[in-house]
This record gives sequence, C-alpha cells and structure tokens, in this order.
Amino acid sequence: MDILDLRECAKSGMFYGGRAGKKEGIVYKGAHWIAKYPRSSRDLAGKHLPSCISSPVAEYLGSHLYQMLGIPAHETALAYRGGRIVCACKDFTYPGKRLFMFSELKTEMDDDDDGFHDSPSDGASVYLTDVLLSIEKSETLSNILGTLDRFWDMFVVDALIKNPDRNNGNWGVLMDEDGRYSLAPVYDNGSSFFSKRNDSTFERRLGDSDAILQDAFGANISVYLTIGDDGKPRHIHPFDYMRTTINADLDRAIERIAAAFDLTAFENLVDSVPREAYGWRVLSEPARESHIELVKTRYEKGLLSLADAIARRRTSGQ
Repeated sequence: MDILDLRECAKSGMFYGGRAGKKEGIVYKGAHWIAKYPRSSRDLAGKHLPSCISSPVAEYLGSHLYQMLGIPAHETALAYRGGRIVCACKDFTYPGKRLFMFSELKTEMDDDDDGFHDSPSDGASVYLTDVLLSIEKSETLSNILGTLDRFWDMFVVDALIKNPDRNNGNWGVLMDEDGRYSLAPVYDNGSSFFSKRNDSTFERRLGDSDAILQDAFGANISVYLTIGDDGKPRHIHPFDYMRTTINADLDRAIERIAAAFDLTAFENLVDSVPREAYGWRVLSEPARESHIELVKTRYEKGLLSLADAIARRRTSGQ
C-alpha cells in the first residue's frame, strides 16, 4: 500500500466534531477529506501508553475490514500531513448531504413511551434495549431499509475488531438535498485493535495463551449497557452476550459476518501496512502480529463457534 502525501493539500474550510484528536478538513483530488491525526497521550502519563496513540492505523484497518465484509464504510487511506502519519477519511457528506447521528435521531422520540431505561429522547443513552426500541419506534429509522441489520452487523464486527466506542454519535443516517434518508457508511473505527496499547504490552501478551484469550474475549467490552442480576447497569461483553441471548436478528448477523469474513484477506490487509514511513513508525511487528492473532482467535473460537451453535439450534427446532 502507498502512504499518501497530503502536505500540499489546501484546507477545505470545513470543521468536524469529536473528541479523538485533531481533525483537519482538506481538499484532495477535488473532493473533501478529513485528516485525522493521532491523539497525543501526554495527558495519560503513567498508563504505559505509546507517545502517540495509533488510532490512524486502527481507523484504516477497521474501515477496510468493514468494506471487505461488504458493509459500506467511509473511504480511508493512511497519509502524511503536518509532520505526522494520519488517517485520511473521505467526507461522505460532500456534496449535498447532511449526517444525522443516532444521538440526534433519538431526540424525536416521545418521552411518554414505555419500556425505556432512560428518557427515550436522551441521545446519550446506551442501554441496548433503549437503542433497539428507538430503532423500532423512530419514524425516520424504521422507514430506512436495513437499519436493524446494520446495527447488528456493527455489533458483531465491532466485537471482532474490539471497537468499544460505537456510541450514539458514531453511526447515523444521511439526508440528501431532496430530504431522502439513507444509512451513512460506517465511520469512526479508531478505537479498535487496542489502539492505546504500547509495543511492549503487545509483545509480552503474544507469548501467553491465556492472555490472548483474555484480550480476545475477556477484555472485549461493548459501549452498550444491560441490567445485571444485581439490578445495576453493566457493560455488555459482546461474545458472552451473543452466546447467551436468543435474538433472530442478531443470529442472522452472526451468520452473515462468519460467512463473509476472509481471514487470509485480513492478514494480507494488515501485512500491507508498512512498518515505517516518513521517519514515523506506522505499524510495529508486535502490533501487527497481535492484530492478526486476536482477530483470528475471535473469528475461529468466537464467531464460527457461535454460527455453528445457531445452525445446531435451528436444526433441532429450538
């Protein structure tokens, strides 16, 4: 793969929200792009982090994995700009479209609706039942074909790449100039693949089979909440949730992703990322090996096992 040289690209005059570091609107080949810089970790001293968090590589790998599965995701490329390795993301709202995040769509909900843990119009609520009820009851979302499938596809893929940050601002819909809505491409995957982990930790844990299983499953926590047996909210462990719940929509997503995922293609994707460019480390060998090993483990011991269990359950008529 090539690392794009974006040093001479003019600024577009566009600004973009979020809290994951500097974002710069630029023009590349006549189109609007976003240069997403790695977030400095100097404010996280003492937490054994690298000097710069590797979110650009995580953004690139996560987005390309989604595309490999046939799920629309924003176009991304690794690039050099401002003296740093960045992830360049094509602005899918340009021209003539507007992004409405799920958090904004929730504000159309009626607060008198029953069944919600938090106020239905609360855009920040990440109780899984609240999210699913909102998808069902939202006039906008319910009229867009494939919304529920997209949600569960993201749930499964985010578990595969360990993305704990699919919050309500990190997915949504596009409105065109005629007021028609469609699902936005999947975006904001920069928290995937243990993007805050340093090389010594990657290397140390690769040699420990128990640590690999812990990283693949035990440390894999979703942004979504459920109510525990003690009545308190707790974050979902996605593979545990997929194993213990009965949900036909989720089952179909598991089967879709398990069937579509190509481990060799993913390994080739990771191997295509250079170790170094423009004097900056892009992807170290310990990180490279870890990304491949953990996704392989989640796929073979997680998704394939889940898909087999679903098939057996269907055959037995349960």
